[in-house]
Amino acid sequence: MTVFAIDFKKSTLRAFKSESSARNMGNGLVLFTSADALLENRNTTGRGLVEVYNNCADKPVKKFADNKTGASRIFKLAQDIHVESTPFDEAPKKTPQVPPLEGMAPLGIVPKSAPFSRENMGMDVAKTDAKKPRGKFVGKCIKVLVDENPRRAGGHGHKMMEWLLAENKKLGGGIIEYADYVAAGGRPQDLQWDLDRNWVEIV
Repeated sequence: MTVFAIDFKKSTLRAFKSESSARNMGNGLVLFTSADALLENRNTTGRGLVEVYNNCADKPVKKFADNKTGASRIFKLAQDIHVESTPFDEAPKKTPQVPPLEGMAPLGIVPKSAPFSRENMGMDVAKTDAKKPRGKFVGKCIKVLVDENPRRAGGHGHKMMEWLLAENKKLGGGIIEYADYVAAGGRPQDLQWDLDRNWVEIV
């Protein structure tokens, strides 16, 4: 289960694969898996919620109506952040080996009679956890119209604009596929924000 972590001292919001991974990343983190859990933590304050939200969201707020609203807004924001990999993540369990039945090859060994193929060699295994693009931008491409990042530093949108500028430079001003943008962590709302301000265009 994904566990979210807030560092109120640095106003950061992060996501980890498990609670054990999050706890091993340092002391002082407030861990939560729901808005209620965040709200119930004794270190959660109204001011802290506002500072974390403004550091991660594109549109800052002056204050929330109450702490419950702030916790709900942050939990919703957390759903779109990248889940970090750490050295403390649990290793996948190995499939137990069993003796082969008569006429069958042991697990992982290709019989001599089997034709050579990429599948038999264990190649081209599809990633089940790949982030698939969706929405109205699917199949489209992005063209960057600015030379410098106009986004406010610290937010996810700023990070993705940095990525777009880097890709644009790498391609020599060429177009960038939306699928690559999503794979790098881009969100439809970030792209729409840039599009509305004529920082990018869809082609």
